[in-house]
Amino acid sequence: MMKNIALFLFCLVSGLHQAQMNSEFTTNAQIDLGISRADELSASDPAQSIRLANEIYRASKKQGYTKGILGSSSILMARYYDAGNHKKVIDLSSEAEKLAIELKDNAKLANVYRLRASSYTELGFNDESIRDYKKALTISEKVSSNDRKNYLKSLTYTGICGYFAHINAPLDSVIAYQKKALESAVSISENKDFISRKYHLLALSYINLGMTSVASHRIKDAENYFLKALKISQNPDYGVPKRINITILSEYAWLYYDQKKYRQAVEYAQKAEQSEKTLSIPYIRRDLYEVSFKSYVELGEKEASKKYMNLYTKLNDSLVNEEKKTINSPVKQILDKQGEAYTWNIQKIIMFSGGCMAVLLAGGLFLWNRNKKKLHKKYDIVIKNLKAAHQLQAETITRPEVSSEKSISITDETVKTILTKLEKFEKSRKFTRKDLSLTSLANDLNTNTRYLSEIIKQYKGNNYNNYINGLRINYITNKLYESPIYREYKISYLAEACGFSSREVFAVVFKKETGVSPSYFINNLKKDSMESSTQDFIQNPE
Repeated sequence: MMKNIALFLFCLVSGLHQAQMNSEFTTNAQIDLGISRADELSASDPAQSIRLANEIYRASKKQGYTKGILGSSSILMARYYDAGNHKKVIDLSSEAEKLAIELKDNAKLANVYRLRASSYTELGFNDESIRDYKKALTISEKVSSNDRKNYLKSLTYTGICGYFAHINAPLDSVIAYQKKALESAVSISENKDFISRKYHLLALSYINLGMTSVASHRIKDAENYFLKALKISQNPDYGVPKRINITILSEYAWLYYDQKKYRQAVEYAQKAEQSEKTLSIPYIRRDLYEVSFKSYVELGEKEASKKYMNLYTKLNDSLVNEEKKTINSPVKQILDKQGEAYTWNIQKIIMFSGGCMAVLLAGGLFLWNRNKKKLHKKYDIVIKNLKAAHQLQAETITRPEVSSEKSISITDETVKTILTKLEKFEKSRKFTRKDLSLTSLANDLNTNTRYLSEIIKQYKGNNYNNYINGLRINYITNKLYESPIYREYKISYLAEACGFSSREVFAVVFKKETGVSPSYFINNLKKDSMESSTQDFIQNPE
C-alpha cells in the first residue's frame, strides 16, 4: 500500500513538474528569453543548453513560432557540432536554412551554412563543404552589424582552415586563412555583447596558429601561441568556453609528446582529462587517451599504457561506429539533391563493387589456403631482414654514390645535400605524419618537389609514395618486432601510429611491402615469442 502511494506521489510530482516545464514557454516572449538563456549556457553547461534548446524548439514548433524554431535550431546546431554529432547538425540545417531565408536573417543563415560546411568537412564531403563555406562568406558580408559580420567571418575562415587541412592543402594556404580568422577576430569591438565571442575566437585562432607552427617545426612559435590562448581561456572576464581550455591542454600534451617529453605530455593530458569529465567531449577524450597511452609506452609503463590503450580503442571503435551511422544522413541529402538517376548509378557501382569484392575475397581465401607455406617463407624473410637491420645499426652505412643518370639537371652538391637531409628524415619519425606530402617534405628539406622526386627515384629506387610507405611499414614492423606491447594493439591503431589514414590502406601496403598481412605477421610473432619462452623454460626451469 505504502509503495503504491509513493509511486502515485512520484507520478504526481513528475506530472506537475512536466506541466510546469511545458508551460514555461507558452508565449513568444518566453521563448525569446529561453533562447537567450540557452545561448548563455553554451559556455558553462553545453548539455543543459542542448536540453533547454530542444525544449524551446518543441514549444516553438507547437506554436508555429518560426523565429523560435530558427533560434533554437541555431543553438542546437552549434552545440551538436561541438559535441561531434555532425548528423544532427546536417539534419537540422535544411529547415534552419529555409527559415533564415524566409525571415531574411543573414547572420543566422551564414551560421547555418558555416556549421553545415564544417560538418561536411568532418564527414569527408569536401565539395559540399567548400560550397557552403563560400555561401557563408557571401552572406556574412550582408550582415549589417560590423561586430557580428567579423565574428561570422572569423568563424568561417577558421572552418576553411580545417577544410584545407582535411584535403592536405599546402600549409601556406592553411596559415593564410588562420591569419584572416585572427584579423577578423581582432576587428570585433569589446562591447559586452561580443567580448566573450571575441576572445573565444582569439583563443581559437592562437590554438590553430600554434598547431600549424608545430607542423612547420617552429616549436617556440607554437609555445607562444598556445600560451596566449591559455591566458585567454584562464581569464574569467572573457567568459571563454571551458572546452577551449581543454583543447589547449590537449595540444600542449601532443606538443610535449612530439618533443619526447613524455612525462610532461602525460601531465597535461591528465589535466585536460579531468576538465573534460565535466563537459564530455568524446573526440577530445579520444585524443587524450591516445597521447597518454603513447607516452606511457615510451616511458615503459606497461600497465598505464595498456589501460589507456584499452580506453582509446574502446572509445575510438564507438566513435567510428557512430560515424558510420552518421554518414547516412548527409549522403541521403546529397543524393536527394542530385536526383534519382545519380542514385541509380551509385547503386549500380555499389552492387558491382560488392560483387567484385565477393569474388576477390573468395579468391583471396582460396589463395591463402593454397599458399600457406609460401606466406610463412615471406614472414621468415621479413624477420631475417629485421634481425640483419639490427646488426647493421652499429655499422657505418656508406652513402650511395652520385649517379650521373638524371632526367633533370641537379648538381652533385645538391644531390649530396638532399641525400644527407633524407638520411636524417629517415632516422626521425616525421614520415609517420598523416599530413606529410611531397610538397611539405620538399619545404622541410629546403628544396623543390622536382629535385626531391627525382632524387628519391634515382637513389631510393622508388617514387615518393612508395618511398614513404616503405619507411612507414619498416617503422611499424620494427615496433612489432621489438615491443611486444604493440602486438596487442588493434590494426586501426597500428595504421595511425605509422601515418596511414585508414586500416584498409595500411593492410594493403603492409602486404605489398612484406608479402604477408599485418594480422598474419603479428600472430606469428606471438607464436614465435611463446615458443621461445617455452624453450627457455625447458632449458632453464629454475
